[in-house]
Order: sequence, then structure tokens, then C-alpha cells
Amino acid sequence: MKIRITLSLFFLTLLTSCNVNKSVIGKYRSNFAQLGFFITEIKLNTDNTFHYEQSGDLQYTELEGKYTIKSNKLYLRFNKLKGETDEDAIKIVGKDTIVDFEKVMNSHSYELKKENELEYHLKYKISKGKLLAYHIQTNKLVKKAKTYSDKRKYYKKKYFLKKIEE
Repeated sequence: MKIRITLSLFFLTLLTSCNVNKSVIGKYRSNFAQLGFFITEIKLNTDNTFHYEQSGDLQYTELEGKYTIKSNKLYLRFNKLKGETDEDAIKIVGKDTIVDFEKVMNSHSYELKKENELEYHLKYKISKGKLLAYHIQTNKLVKKAKTYSDKRKYYKKKYFLKKIEE
């Protein structure tokens, strides 16, 4: 009897772990604006590509890339490297320099990291329909982040990206 229960649990675990990719696909957004301004939104597609947007306080970044899932961790690798912009973002015409700020803003400052032989810029933990962020420098899970209240005070609140659509 114990062997039957153990085998049933093993196969159930195996089946649910194979479904991680399908359940992750969709659009995620920050559960609140960090520091009262900054929102992150990620759309994960079925073909392992993603669309990333971060906005707030006169900043807007929109990037594309590929994602990989390994051991309940989501690894995002942008198509552009750190500081890379489109070729036509800055043009020199005679003595004038013309800057397309929309194209310049769509660069990032994330270092390319390597873990489990995967190269990535950002990493998230997949947990119950949420994406939990890892701190860029310390590589530890971000438990809480600062937000702003109506009483004009900052306080810390549990931070994650929640699924908003399939």
C-alpha cells in the first residue's frame, strides 16, 4: 500500500512539474508601484519569447528577448546587451546631433550573468502564479519593496509580479 501511494505521488509530481511552462505563459505586472512610481510588466509567449516594459517617473523601457525555465526559475535574456541601442538612435547631421530618445531609452543597464550554464539578465522565481524577483546585486529574493502611501510616507510591502492575463 505504501509503495502504491509513493508511486502515485511521484507520478503526480512528475506530471505537474512538466506543466510549469504552460502555466507560466501570460502577462504579469507589479502588484504595486515601487517608490510610488515604477511598474514592471512582462508578457511571456508560448514560443519562449517575452516582451518587457518598465515605466515610471519619466522613464520608459521596452525590450524583447527569450526566456528559459529551469527548476521553477525564470531566466530572461534581452536581445540587446547592456547599454546597446539601435544604430539609428543617435544621428549626426552636419554639426547637429539628433537623438531619438525613445530608442535610447530602450536600452538597459543589466549585466549578463551566468547560472546553471544559462546566460541571463534578470531572474524570477515562479511561485503560485506569481513571479518573485531576485535582487540584481545580491541575487537574493526580494521579499519587500518600498511603496508610497496617501499619508505621504514610505513603507515596505510584499513585492511580486502577479499574473493579469493568460
